[in-house]
Amino acid sequence: MPELTQEQHFASAATRHFRDGDYLRKGSCLPSADHLYGFAAECAVKSLLLRFTEVAIGPLEGEEKPSAKPRVRHPEDAERIIEFGHVNELVREIKLFASGRSGAPLHALLDSDLRVFKKWNVKYRYFDGGWAQADVVDKRRDAAHRILSLHEEAVINRRLP
Repeated sequence: MPELTQEQHFASAATRHFRDGDYLRKGSCLPSADHLYGFAAECAVKSLLLRFTEVAIGPLEGEEKPSAKPRVRHPEDAERIIEFGHVNELVREIKLFASGRSGAPLHALLDSDLRVFKKWNVKYRYFDGGWAQADVVDKRRDAAHRILSLHEEAVINRRLP
């Protein structure tokens, strides 16, 4: 069996997190569902970045140290590196990247859906969960679904819409 690429791992994880989020949402486990919708969106975006832009995992040209995060040199300042973190950070990071050739179309496609996750935070996994509201979780689910659909369409067509 061939080994999966990192973008394939991200795509698979996106689908798994989304499906698990739906399962938990139906069981009224809103905090956990919300968390998984954020991870689903994040994984799908990272897969898109790796597939359709110059973003890479590992050392960038001129570096020796590998990185586990998708990264790219800033399009206007080669000394700066943009690292793509959690979904709530992707709004800012893709906007920085958008000044580059391949970043602009992705920013245009994802900006409004990623903004829904601006107040999502990975540290909420340590909180009691009382912060989770059904309407917010539903908005994040819908945004994650659109991002996963965009990813699926792009993979099928081998290009961003």
